[in-house]
Order: sequence, then structure tokens, then C-alpha cells
Amino acid sequence: MKKSLFLIGLVSLASLIACGGASTNDSSSKKKLVIGMEVNYAPFNWSESSSNDYTLPVSNHSGNYADGYDIQMAKLIGEKTGMEVSIFQCDWDSLIPNLQAGTINAVVAGMTDTAERELSIDFSDEYYHSELVLVTKKTVADQYTSAISSADFGTFANGKMFVSQSGTVTDEVIEEKFVSFGAIHNNAVSDFGTAVLNVRMGGAYAMTAELPVAKSYVNSFSDLGIVHIDQTILGDLYASLGVSIGLKKGDNELQASINSALKEISSDTRLSLMEAAVNRSAEL
Repeated sequence: MKKSLFLIGLVSLASLIACGGASTNDSSSKKKLVIGMEVNYAPFNWSESSSNDYTLPVSNHSGNYADGYDIQMAKLIGEKTGMEVSIFQCDWDSLIPNLQAGTINAVVAGMTDTAERELSIDFSDEYYHSELVLVTKKTVADQYTSAISSADFGTFANGKMFVSQSGTVTDEVIEEKFVSFGAIHNNAVSDFGTAVLNVRMGGAYAMTAELPVAKSYVNSFSDLGIVHIDQTILGDLYASLGVSIGLKKGDNELQASINSALKEISSDTRLSLMEAAVNRSAEL
């Protein structure tokens, strides 16, 4: 799924080193899978203050631990490749620059493989396939028991304010697709939590999100609900919101190793891990 990177060339040196730590090219870390993620995108990844059977420590933030679907997949990939997994917390906009700089050697953060990103980095095969939905007030969602068709979406969206996190595919689709149905593209916000607050407080009619992310928030807030839409509304470019692992350009050996590991993880296992992550994230 998730996000598209804007203005890579304008990322500051501060964001380039946002993950901290030694380069993955160091001899001491050649057998490490050094993963960058926000640790703030439930149910894909989030922060915990104590360790448990699901977590891994965040190496550049002592005393913090990461949980979520991305962590469980990273553990399985580590087991199958024989690599030691290390989690580095990075701002979203610093993930690709840090990957290019060698601070991390993989991005496992709900990132969608897009043509724009492929100019800068390579990707693994998909590790999760999702659906774009809308998070609205429950009173609105309760009116829609089935997916809204393309023919009816204009009536639903016209004159309504839609919001999502900046630099994301879910924000892009508002401008690229929903505006043509009469929707109003609200200014993108810093994170999905803020977007959800806008919906709850009435500042926006709906938030665009991947289904697992939407479920996580709806499970946490009883005043919210999910509205499904016919995915053809999104067009070919956005209709498939599969997420993949970002890799440095030309790192063919790691790409092949990760793809081999992914082939051994069944779709049933992936669905089960995501369902469990959604349920755990609701307790945050």
C-alpha cells in the first residue's frame, strides 16, 4: 500500500540520518536485515514500552519496542534467510533516503511499490495485499452495507471533505480520483491519527486508508465506521494496494533471498498475522 515519496532531493541531512546507527555496509552488519519503519502505522507497525512475545527492540530508541504485522513478517523472513533482524525507527520521508545511504537495507513499512518509487529503489514481491476504504462517522457508515458503486460515488463524495496522511498513496488518490467526483481534498496531515481526529471532530467527512489500518482505528473508536467502495473507482494505478519491501537499487542478492522467504509464507499465514495485529492494535 501505503505511501508515495515526494521531493526526495529536498530531504535534509537531518532526515537522512534520522535512523542513526552504522551503515549496513559495515562488515559487522552484513548478515543483518536492518529494517526501517515509522513504528507508528498500526496495525502494520507500532511502538510498545515493554517487550513481549510479539515485539522486537527498536535499536535506535532504547527502551522502545516495535510490534505489528511488519514485525511478525520480518521475524519470519529473518528465520528463513538466516539473517538477524534489527528495527530502526525513521520518519516516513526519511525511509528511502536512508535506504539509499545504506543506513538501513530494507523498508518494511506498508509501502506500495509504485513506478515513482521504482526510480529510486527496488522492491520485493508483495508481502500483503490490501483494499482502500473510507473511515467515516459510524452514523454515515451504517447507511452503506455494501460497497459504493462508481455510479453512486459522486452522490456520496460531492462537496465532502476527504483527508489522509501526507506523502501517501491514500492521499494521492483523493486528488487524482475523488476530486473528479466532486470531493474536496483537505490539506494532508502529518499522520493517520490526526486524520482520524479530523473525521471524529467533523473537520473531514472521511479518511482514506488501507482496510487493516481502518479496522485498527474503528476497533479503537466506537463512533467510527468503514465504508467500502468499488475499487474500479480508483483506476488501474490505485486499485491494487499491495505492499512490498523496499530495497536498495541493485541489491539483487537480498531481493532474491527475501522473495524466496516470502514464497514460503502462505496467504493464510499472512492473513492470520494481520488479523492478530489488528486485534492487538485495538488495545493501544
